[in-house]
Amino acid sequence: MNLFANMFDKIYTENVALTGMTEELFSIYVNKLLENNNSVLIVTSSLVEANNLYHSISNYTDNVYLFPMDDFLTSEAMAISPDLMVNRLETLKEISGKDKSVVITNLMGYLRFLPFKEEFLKARIQLKKDMEIAPKELVGKLINLGYERTSLVTKTGEIGVRGFVIDVFLVGEDYPIRIEFFGDFIESIRYFDP
Repeated sequence: MNLFANMFDKIYTENVALTGMTEELFSIYVNKLLENNNSVLIVTSSLVEANNLYHSISNYTDNVYLFPMDDFLTSEAMAISPDLMVNRLETLKEISGKDKSVVITNLMGYLRFLPFKEEFLKARIQLKKDMEIAPKELVGKLINLGYERTSLVTKTGEIGVRGFVIDVFLVGEDYPIRIEFFGDFIESIRYFDP
């Protein structure tokens, strides 16, 4: 690794363009950039290329995230992949709390409009037992954040309401949570197996 460290030393202090690197050598270079600078954004021409690069760079650092977007404009107009949407939300959640990270996206992900970090963090909802919040207000906030209301919660991004019980399948969780109310007060919050 020292061979590569010496090879890239001048690149960090001068304006230099590099071409023709293998994916592995580029991964080492990006890891060194992350160590010497703040965050790194990599934009690839396709989702497949972004995914391959993500897997290669993740061999060198844990602070690498994929922000995937469907490659075609028609997919944006017709239907957005729910799995990719969840992956994007998880990426935004992870990088919002870190100082240095590598984010890899394809061109469509780069062109995607995103809120400012402050707005994204302000939109988060923190709940705790005995907190006062009206169930209707909570449901409204979750729907504004992009959660889909369904009768049965089975996958990430869904909420279900039955009287004073709200089930929410949060982004980045393996199991949904059940929030039970007594009037406008949260009586309990717990995971459950759908």
